[in-house]
Amino acid sequence: MCATGLNALVSYTFSKTRTDAGDALSGGAVGGFRAAGIPGWGIQKDMALAPFDIRHALSASGTYELPFGNSRRFMSGSNRAAEFLLGNWATNWILTLDTGQPQTIGCTKSTGSGTGCFALYTGVDPYSGPHNVQQYYNPAAFRDPPLVTTIGQTDFSPLGGGNTQVIGPPIRRLDFSVFKSFPLTESKRFEFRAESFNLTNTPTFAMPGSLNFLDTKNFARIRSTRDAPNDARELQFALKFYW
Repeated sequence: MCATGLNALVSYTFSKTRTDAGDALSGGAVGGFRAAGIPGWGIQKDMALAPFDIRHALSASGTYELPFGNSRRFMSGSNRAAEFLLGNWATNWILTLDTGQPQTIGCTKSTGSGTGCFALYTGVDPYSGPHNVQQYYNPAAFRDPPLVTTIGQTDFSPLGGGNTQVIGPPIRRLDFSVFKSFPLTESKRFEFRAESFNLTNTPTFAMPGSLNFLDTKNFARIRSTRDAPNDARELQFALKFYW
């Protein structure tokens, strides 16, 4: 999109990515195979969301030249003092809004020899309760499946439910800058810039840890951000000379 003094670009992606194996390179938290060698189960039953699945991804960026000063919509006939203070200002921004990545809640105990296990839902909303850094998921939303009772049983219930039962914290970030040009001649000018990375100081939290839902005090606690220590708001100022 382009208008007088305004340039903007907006992009939105709706997607869904599934896989039958975790991806160590993506930093995701998807469980591995539970019973790859058992006939009737294999790896197909572990198909779920990929660690890098991001369902909604919105990004918007742009620049805006403020309409004040000579040759602009307002104050086009202003004196030199007003032009020095209010003319030739502009802003730019980058906004990122992404939903979180999937995470698997495992069982708190082994239900069978040589097999893995994923927790079952209880019917409680996993995101109810505090839903903050102290406890991002509700421990009451999960339970262990039954134990194996006989050798060679064909009931797969001890393997639990599907993986990627929950979605982790989202990404919300706004980078913003404002700058002003001080023309000297047709080819020379000074430019002052004030820039903020993560203007709103909104943290991008890492995946919850401590996934033992029987430990109701520490379950799903978040202890870090994804980009620590650079996740916090950063401010920088610059004065540039163009010739």
